[in-house]
Amino acid sequence: MENNENQTESFFDLLEKPDVDPDRFFKLVDSSVRGLREFRLIAAAIELGVFEALKVPLSAGVLAEKLGCDPVLMPHFCESLHSLGLLDRFEEGVHENGKAQMREKGESEAGTENLNHDSGGTNVGAVYLVSELSATYLLESSPFSQQHYLAERLRNAELWTRLPEIMMKGPEIVEKGHFFGEVVHCMAENAHCGLLQDTIRVVLENVDFTNVKKMLDLGGGHGLYAIVFSKLNESLQAFVFDLPPVTHKTKYFIEKYGASNVDIIPGDFFTDEIGSGYDLIFSSFNPGGKVPSLIPKISEALSPGGVFVTRQVPDEKMKSSPLISLDWNLWTFEDVKKGGSGYSFENSVPFSEYIEMLGNYGLEVFRALDMKDGSRIVFAWKV
Repeated sequence: MENNENQTESFFDLLEKPDVDPDRFFKLVDSSVRGLREFRLIAAAIELGVFEALKVPLSAGVLAEKLGCDPVLMPHFCESLHSLGLLDRFEEGVHENGKAQMREKGESEAGTENLNHDSGGTNVGAVYLVSELSATYLLESSPFSQQHYLAERLRNAELWTRLPEIMMKGPEIVEKGHFFGEVVHCMAENAHCGLLQDTIRVVLENVDFTNVKKMLDLGGGHGLYAIVFSKLNESLQAFVFDLPPVTHKTKYFIEKYGASNVDIIPGDFFTDEIGSGYDLIFSSFNPGGKVPSLIPKISEALSPGGVFVTRQVPDEKMKSSPLISLDWNLWTFEDVKKGGSGYSFENSVPFSEYIEMLGNYGLEVFRALDMKDGSRIVFAWKV
């Protein structure tokens, strides 16, 4: 009798719906999993060499044979990349004269027939080719290739796979020089895709470069900003200051672009001298860009009338993203403690407060502009 009562209670429980709308929960989970699938798909395509192989059009079957992959999975793999816009899909046929022809298949024709390819080549089938998007950003030969950026994203994703462990043991300790030495190529690739060009344009609109003879790219990493400035003004002598493991990589970019009037200064700007007599000191997303103790050193290094240009993401735009703040705090440097919000350190202050402090050291702000990427670029001259 007792068992029957329990069964009856369980039956009525089945008729009750949760008070909280389940769509909210399932959409959250499904969206998260979809992002993970798409990221792993792109990473796998890079690792397998799919984009490099598809610089020429191939069917899924031929591609699978070429790369040593499973022929059943490969059509679905290619279709998935096509759905993200990373592969173009074509219908291949044969002219009467025997020469191959291709035309792009419209979405209305996208069906299971696209997953079949006649090895004889006489029937219509699907062939794939790198899209304009993947050719621009995923091919090694492209000047805008993001191979290092993707590698950095993979390293970051690996941290998140170990999130329970990190939550128990605390942030992973990273050696500062090694980290920036590894990430410099990633930062260069990112800058080349619009950030560099937009920043150069804004600086040239607000600084008279005919009066700039000596400049410092503080924490300049790859040195691309100094390189472009030096190319636009051949009488300019530019210096890139950064940690020794980083400036070793800076040399690569200096030689690559033949920037003979750009030199490096290896060091730690928190402890070492940064030079003097600069007409322009430029700082873009510098880790010390919100640290007040560096302001006197920057002011002293500028010549009278010299200009300090700094670019950072304002703190108010970072506080709205707890995920970014968590990501930022999953790892840290051994000798530098991070702040609570994203891209801040313990000795940092809010960017707006940092800018206000410039006046205490003879640096007068004459322009502040919000950039389309969410950052803010500030110009101040030494009065």
